[in-house]
Amino acid sequence: MPTFDPLRAAGNDSRPFPASSAERRFASLGSLSAAARRMALLGTLAVVAWTLLASPAAAHAELVSITPTNGAQLSAPPVQVQMTFTEPVHLINDGIRLVDDKGATVATPYPTVEGNTVSWRMPADLADGAYVVTWRVVSADGHPVSGASSFGVGSAATAVPSSVSGTGSANTSGGTAAAGSIAPWPVIAVRFAGYVAFALFAGLAAFVLLCAPDTSKDPRLQRLARGALIGGGAATVAAILVQGPYTAGVSMTRVLDAKLLQQTLATPFDAAMVWRLALYGVLGMLAWRLPRIVSELASWLVPAGVVGIAATLAAAGHAAAAGPIDLGIDALHALTAGLWVGGLATLVTLGRSVEPDALHRFSTLALVSVLTLIATGTLNSLSRLNAVDDLWQTGFGVTLLVKLALVAGTLAAAAISRRRVQQNRTPLPSVRLEASLTVAVLAVTALLTMTAPPSRGAEPATQAGAGQAATNDTVKMSLGKQGKAALTVLPANTAGSHLHLVLSDTDGRPLRASKVTLKVANPSRDIAPISVPMTSDSGVWIGSYRFPFPGTWKTILTVDGIGSSAVVTTGDVTIRE
Repeated sequence: MPTFDPLRAAGNDSRPFPASSAERRFASLGSLSAAARRMALLGTLAVVAWTLLASPAAAHAELVSITPTNGAQLSAPPVQVQMTFTEPVHLINDGIRLVDDKGATVATPYPTVEGNTVSWRMPADLADGAYVVTWRVVSADGHPVSGASSFGVGSAATAVPSSVSGTGSANTSGGTAAAGSIAPWPVIAVRFAGYVAFALFAGLAAFVLLCAPDTSKDPRLQRLARGALIGGGAATVAAILVQGPYTAGVSMTRVLDAKLLQQTLATPFDAAMVWRLALYGVLGMLAWRLPRIVSELASWLVPAGVVGIAATLAAAGHAAAAGPIDLGIDALHALTAGLWVGGLATLVTLGRSVEPDALHRFSTLALVSVLTLIATGTLNSLSRLNAVDDLWQTGFGVTLLVKLALVAGTLAAAAISRRRVQQNRTPLPSVRLEASLTVAVLAVTALLTMTAPPSRGAEPATQAGAGQAATNDTVKMSLGKQGKAALTVLPANTAGSHLHLVLSDTDGRPLRASKVTLKVANPSRDIAPISVPMTSDSGVWIGSYRFPFPGTWKTILTVDGIGSSAVVTTGDVTIRE
């Protein structure tokens, strides 16, 4: 990222075009670059201090309470089941079900939702026995969360152990999606494509309008602008289509399912997507012929459209359920990232034909963008972590560390560019590296926005049922080149089980992992994956879970810290009565 030198620029008489309003604006800005750096540093420190003292920002919805409480024994059928979440949620067709102790789905009225509270009337003639409530709802930010809870009518019911956000004593709330859970790869890929397309157009438009208006006639930038507009529109449509299967927890082969599409279009996430698609349509009309954007009207409408799309990016992320301040910070973060990344891509596209004056003006724009990115990124990151050790103990934190490392590398490349400009050498090689690293940052950002931040609630204790049988079952799962995993269920019945997980390398030696995430599901009974908290004890990962039904259960294991990326593997365990 080369630095703007106002003295050298002022002494350069070989201007490619007369002084423009853009040049005058950026000349004055460049003369204040040192002051801007000092003010940005103070602003960043203020942001960090405010973040440490402020209340945590919202992310995925978490269950606060459920009635009847998890494991409650009732003398009569409950009038209703009521769930309260940390933020407004939206229902999914057949996302909430009541299952009896035989594994059959009980016919019930449809649940209703009002803000943070889901109310679900129960049949008055509910027979005696144990019941499990399985639920899957959509957070305001478009991410699904799921879990389970149990109660008994005229008989005992063992609480379903899971990772929860609770307000009372242990086992008073049902389970919720595990912190650090990640969306399917098609959803992440579509979001990454959307980021790249936005950044390309935002940075290109800013470069043309503020740094080098004459480049609007360059056919290379014309092709780049059209590709970004088409790519942005296509990525938006794809995001709308994959959202349905993602939130419903079904196969991506159902992206064209009309019912899923109708269901997801009613959520704030898809409302943001529709607005984004409309804005891309407007920008397409204004900038399909790139020279038009330097006209007096378009030079105001195009930046307004870019800012609008940045707002939709924030509205489709973790800040969706937060207040306007958090939404504005996220939008500013997305906007300045786009200006930097897209501007670098524009420089790479133009190559050595970039005039020195244009390079100096972009240097000032990039400087302001990077300083703003640091401030808003610090605020966003710290507000979604509970403690420092979340950085290496949660999937969200590890992904954030990877992003920070890439950002540090990008800034190092920017420093090389600055030095080369000061030495009157072309910065193109380091700018290319800088641009490549920023694309990697966007990819990790896409993954980060689809990863649940650490839970804000406490995890309740789990129970193991009494009267355990002596049977057990062990499932062995491959970890690829890293080794294998052996999960033992003691006992393998519905009375309550202890789970012991042992990881070993290809030579049979113990394999150390920074974190494991275990989920169990029963596809034959349409039971969505339920998280089972696991803790490390002398190299063995231990957890407890009560399988509500006998049969074949699918285990989904994610192991972090044994390779360059997390390893996901599955297996089947047989549960008896």
